[in-house]
Amino acid sequence: MREIVDRVLGSYEKAFRLNAVQKAKSRKRITEYIDKLISAGQTDPDALAECARAYLKEMYEGRDPRFTGC
Repeated sequence: MREIVDRVLGSYEKAFRLNAVQKAKSRKRITEYIDKLISAGQTDPDALAECARAYLKEMYEGRDPRFTGC
């Protein structure tokens, strides 16, 4: 799981700089999120990384206004 978290944070940091506090908070929240996905049965590392990227993006950039959540 650590490599998935590292990959997600690394790819996000290429576009947006995170300070040390943001990076630590992000690492913790992404790890918890991936744990939930794994406990729900998701095992594909690529799918886990993609979901974690979307979660991180929403965490810092907000929800995409094109989607209503329905």
